[in-house]
Amino acid sequence: MGREDVSKLLNDIAVADGLSHGVVAALTLIVFSVMRTMLPVKGLALVFAPGIYWGGLMGIFAARYWGLVLTADKAANVVATAALGMIAALVFMMLLARLADAAVRIRNPLGSKPA
Repeated sequence: MGREDVSKLLNDIAVADGLSHGVVAALTLIVFSVMRTMLPVKGLALVFAPGIYWGGLMGIFAARYWGLVLTADKAANVVATAALGMIAALVFMMLLARLADAAVRIRNPLGSKPA
């Protein structure tokens, strides 16, 4: 996949219709507020919010690309596919955070603070 292909793919995801952007933005705000209250580090919600937003848009794009239709109603289908994309993005970001934490622990196994 070349640079032009990646640019076209990101452009196709970004130029979704207004309904898609509105639904994903509303769901992202809900997830952001829940994460902000539940996480011990409040800044993680700010770090994860853009990834969750793009995950929702990618879920909608992937469903349209592969022809996945969960309901006959367009708005309900957008909400469902955006939610699935957001869940996938959240799982992916959590795995990356766990891998980063494991990498730091490998470098500093006894928990001693570096000088």
